[in-house]
Amino acid sequence: MKEYIGIDVEPCFSELKKFKAYIYSKVVHFNPNHLYVTKRGSQKDCIDYFLYKTAVDEGVNFEFSHPLTSETIRSIPENSIIATGSYSSLYRPLGLRHTPFIHLDSSLETQENNDFCIAYFDTYLAGYGYAYLASKEGFVSVELDFLATQPYEKHLKKFNEQVKQNENLEFCTWALVPDFIPKEITLWKKVHGKTYILAGAISGFHDPLFGFGVNSALISGKIAALSILSKARGAQEFKQFSTNLQRMFLLSKVYHHLPLKKIFIPHLFSNTKHKLPMIGMNLQNVPGFTHENCFEIINIDR
Repeated sequence: MKEYIGIDVEPCFSELKKFKAYIYSKVVHFNPNHLYVTKRGSQKDCIDYFLYKTAVDEGVNFEFSHPLTSETIRSIPENSIIATGSYSSLYRPLGLRHTPFIHLDSSLETQENNDFCIAYFDTYLAGYGYAYLASKEGFVSVELDFLATQPYEKHLKKFNEQVKQNENLEFCTWALVPDFIPKEITLWKKVHGKTYILAGAISGFHDPLFGFGVNSALISGKIAALSILSKARGAQEFKQFSTNLQRMFLLSKVYHHLPLKKIFIPHLFSNTKHKLPMIGMNLQNVPGFTHENCFEIINIDR
């Protein structure tokens, strides 16, 4: 990553020590090698602050409290980079195909200095049937995703109970965040007679199945910058990293509409030697996430 984007972000990342997933009736333990965790936010130990400080040191001027809206987008100069993330309300004004949903966020600090990730897949997790916890140096964050049209209160309660029972963690305060899932991958978008460059989640340049986005965002930012200097070079790099990403969008759609998940999915985890094609090979299509041994199964509890 340092070689590609020209910024040494290694201090922001820690290697995972543990990665497991509660997948319906089974608990699957994955090899954490080649997997890393980072902390997001405005605190000084977060990657967001690290990148902000790096930009300031390079002479970039920041102006906060000026949200980009459908009304103000007309004032943005042509060839500007729009990197507003998946929370943006600009999907419709930009003419981007998307699915509205909500996610619930929470966090807590523990006395244990563990770096781990825990995923949950179950039918009671309505909508996308997916939640995850990530911990870096004792700071634990959690996210649950739900379709915007579905109630979530009883599912949140059950999830809280399961996490407390399995991990002895209790999240008390939750933030509800309206969000959007893009349905396509877009580098340039023409609106109001101007062409803009899209970067990060709003461009669809991320993992649509599990929501991995940090690696993709870093690479996407580099490509957006290249596109300002050379449209042809930007297009070349974008194509190189996103050609097979559409397969992940298709796989995500198939998974979300798959009937009888509770019966079908556990059968995919029959033994530790079984390499899942929907995880192994396809995750190599996620920009910046390419190691062939990622998500190697080391143990399965039935």
